[in-house]
Amino acid sequence: MGHETFSARAFTATAKEVAREGGSATHRGEQRHREGKGLDPLVDPKGYGGIRRSISRMDKQGDHFVLNVGWAMLTELRFDTTGSMGGNVDLAFQALPRRYKLLKEVERAPLARYDLQAINSIFGDVSDNYVLCRSQAEMGAKIAEQLRLMVPEKQGGDTPEDPHYGLFGAAYLTAADIVRRGLKSYDFTVTDAPARDRLSSSVLTRVFGDEVFDWVKANGHDIKKSNVPTTKEVVQDLLEIAHAFLIQVGTTEETTEFWTNVYGSERIVTISSVRHLPEVEAAIIGLTEGTLDLQGLESFLVDEAELSEAEAARIKIAVSGIPIGAQAALPGFKDVPLKGARFAKKGDLWPIGFTEGGKPDPAAKKAGGTGAKPKKEMWR
Repeated sequence: MGHETFSARAFTATAKEVAREGGSATHRGEQRHREGKGLDPLVDPKGYGGIRRSISRMDKQGDHFVLNVGWAMLTELRFDTTGSMGGNVDLAFQALPRRYKLLKEVERAPLARYDLQAINSIFGDVSDNYVLCRSQAEMGAKIAEQLRLMVPEKQGGDTPEDPHYGLFGAAYLTAADIVRRGLKSYDFTVTDAPARDRLSSSVLTRVFGDEVFDWVKANGHDIKKSNVPTTKEVVQDLLEIAHAFLIQVGTTEETTEFWTNVYGSERIVTISSVRHLPEVEAAIIGLTEGTLDLQGLESFLVDEAELSEAEAARIKIAVSGIPIGAQAALPGFKDVPLKGARFAKKGDLWPIGFTEGGKPDPAAKKAGGTGAKPKKEMWR
């Protein structure tokens, strides 16, 4: 399945192509729309069977399979692209190298042990041509390439916006290997406005296709067209599989009240602009994973993210109320296989010689296998 990960070198090549096309990261998607071709299937929510899959990459070596990069960790970032938020795709594109570096490469990087896989989504209003664009779960240059296929319409629309259709996809049309291990992925919605309380089955069909409820059922959820969940119910189901947060840009009472009711106050993080969104995301994930604590967060943001002390202090205040250590508290957090772990079959949860919970397999030990104790390089 390959070893490719995001690289600054590959991104630079892609950024040069964007510059040659006029500087807009979404030129290709917008050109496709102008030609009447609709969304590219890679970012069309109904494309490729609707369900987005985050799978740990293993390659066959002899009679076993080897974990290539690490266990797959899915993150989904969902952007508002209406009105004043219309430039968010360009900002997200430009921030990709910073985001990857902070999450994977720097000292104390919160997702260093995982294979970081990313879904990027954008949402508008139901009055737009496209309510939602949603990429595949990618881990290399395709992250940037699929951002280029999106179509942000940048219109004002009406006041309530429609991220809840993206939240529906995250909750019911996502299959992530990290969840199979009993841990959770990460999900962020970035907006400056409230949403609607209810979803429409007709809009769900329009966004995800006529087979949406069949796909939802195939993915393990029983949702009927006649009884679609509310936005709050969608988020509560999402929280079963993801550490989900609402990143509120600016402070308006209506927006805060709506999303606090949906997520709970501990999952609302308020920022003044999206300028430092990668740093905010890294802070949230680091605190949730337990690789960072509040005492050391500012030094991480100053030393590794190269922010000023004032900027670091503002981010610390913004994230100080989240559920710190929530991922680290889950069973199995310490039993995540690392790069190089060997598996009998592709898709297995536990390396050769170990049973559920990372315990040595007595049968493997008796047969001369590796069941005596975990090798240091297999776990972290």
